[in-house]
Order: sequence, then structure tokens, then C-alpha cells
Amino acid sequence: MTGARFLLAAAALAVVLGLGVATMTVYAEDPTPEPTPVAVPTPTPPEGDPAPDPSGGLFGFLPDPKQWAADVFNQVLVDLLQGLSNAIRGVVGSVMGSSLNFITQTPPAGSYASPTVQTLWNVVRAIANAALVLVALWGGFGLIARDQVGSPYHEAMELFPRLVLGALLANTSLTWAQLAIDANNALCQAIGQASLPAWERADSATQLLVEVIAILIYLVTSLLLLLQMLMRLALIDVLLVVSPLGLLCWVLPQTQGWARLWSSTFFGAVFTQFVQVLALKLGGSLLTELTPMAADAALLAVFLGMAVLLLTMKIPGLMRNHLGDGLGFARYFVYRQGARALEGRAGGAPRGGA
Repeated sequence: MTGARFLLAAAALAVVLGLGVATMTVYAEDPTPEPTPVAVPTPTPPEGDPAPDPSGGLFGFLPDPKQWAADVFNQVLVDLLQGLSNAIRGVVGSVMGSSLNFITQTPPAGSYASPTVQTLWNVVRAIANAALVLVALWGGFGLIARDQVGSPYHEAMELFPRLVLGALLANTSLTWAQLAIDANNALCQAIGQASLPAWERADSATQLLVEVIAILIYLVTSLLLLLQMLMRLALIDVLLVVSPLGLLCWVLPQTQGWARLWSSTFFGAVFTQFVQVLALKLGGSLLTELTPMAADAALLAVFLGMAVLLLTMKIPGLMRNHLGDGLGFARYFVYRQGARALEGRAGGAPRGGA
């Protein structure tokens, strides 16, 4: 019995070991297959929106740093130039819109009607009246020594009328200068309302860098014209103050060159403005006719206006000394007629008495 039980237990153990080896062989020869990956469809962007370009930005989501920096730099430059343009436009516009507009006229408040100019003119007039005594003494010495010296001195009947007329002109020089300035203003007003060409189109509200630069150059040119006109007004004031001495120099032949210099400079500075205002008016009218009001013609209008301003600034140089020479004959005729009238009155009394 004991041997039979032992055999049965050994047989059972052998069967269990055989089943385990068979199971391990089956798993080794027939492994479980891996699952096949499923393709997930890529979502397409909606129509009208372009797909993001991964190569144009950082990680395909952030903008390109180079393009972003360029846009920021252009915007900062445009804002800076617009600030400068608005400042210059405000300065020029305030001058043109005020009563002291010295671009298209010579304001009386800034010239002969100025209290400062009148005060200084009275001082110089007193000096001229005192110098009239020295001029008379020098003229008398010239009459005595003209034959010995051989210099071009006046005769007695010519010196006396010149002294009287010189004294009259020296004491009334501000009145004659006022007539000349008023005549220039009347000529400028006869042309009509004049302004800077393309001034309305020089608006710096645009965001294009090229247009902003062009407008800035135009406004700088306008500022230069403003400074030129301001220097002209200052020169006229100086000539008004020294007008008694300038006209007194006409009496003696040795100082007539100074008188001609004063008169040519004064009349040239006064009446050149009329030609400049005429150029501005003509340029503005031609600009309106030649350039349409379309947006694409704004840049062309700014450049044409700039050309007119540059031409206006060159007019004083083109007319320098020519206007004075043209008015010299008129001055000589008036002086000569006055001298002859005074000479006739002075020479008629002794003959009548005789």
C-alpha cells in the first residue's frame, strides 16, 4: 500500500510539471500583438485666417522678434518727427494768424508805430540836429578851400538849399518811412489773402514715414522763411532809427555815399516783401490748379510748396541793390527839384532888392 501510494504521488507530480512546461512554451511561441496606433486628424484653420507659419515666429506662436523691433522703431521715429512737425507748425501758424504777421505785411506795431522805435528815433533826430551845425561848418570850409583843395564841394547857392532840405528830411524821416511802409502794405493787400503754399496739406497726422519726413522738411523751410522775414523787420527798425543821420548825409558830397547806402537798403528791404508775397500768392494759386486734392497727390503738393518757399527766400538776394538803383532816380529827381526850388527862392530875393 505504501508503495502504491508513492507511485500515485509521483505520477501526479509528473503531470503537474508537464502542464506547467506546456503552458510556458505556448506563451513563449505566441506573444500578444501590440495595438496599432490610430491617426488623429489635424484640425484645419477656418477660412480667411492663414495658418500660422512656425518658421516666422518663436515656437510658431510668438511674433518674429526682428519684425517686431522694426515696427516699434518705425513707430517711435514717426511719433518723434510728428512731435517736431507739430511744434514748428504751431510756431509758424501762430505768427501768421496774429496781428503781428510780418510774413505777408510789415506790421506798423512792429515798425514805425513801435514805442521803442519812436523813442530811439527821437534820440537820433536830436543827434542829427546837433550834427547839422557841424555839416554847415564843414560845408562853409569847403566853400573857402575848394579852389586850393580841388575837392568837389558845393557852391554857396547850392549848399544852403541842401542844408535846409537835409534838416527837413532828417526831422520828418519817420513820416516818409511810414509812407513807404504803408505803400508796401497796400500793395501786398491788393494781391489778396496770401498764405504759405501747401500749408493745409502739411498735416503730420499721417503714419507713413516718407510723408512725415517730407512734411517736416516743408515746415523747416517755412520756419527759415519766418526767420528771414523777422530779420527783415529788424533791419527796417534799425534803418528807421538811423534815418535822420542817413538823410543828413545827403547834404555833403563826401557823405552822399552813406545816404545812398541807407536809402537803397531801406527801400529794398521794404518793397522786396511785395515781390515775395506775390510769389507766395502765385505759387499757392498754381499749386491748387496743378495738383488734385487726392490723397496720393499730397506728397507732390508738399514738394511743390517747398519749392515755392525756397524761391521766395531767394528773392531778396536776386533783387539786392537793383530795387535801390531803380528808386535812386526817383530820389534824385525829388531832391533835385526841392533844391532848385529853394535855390530859386534864395536867389530871387537879392535880385528883387537890387
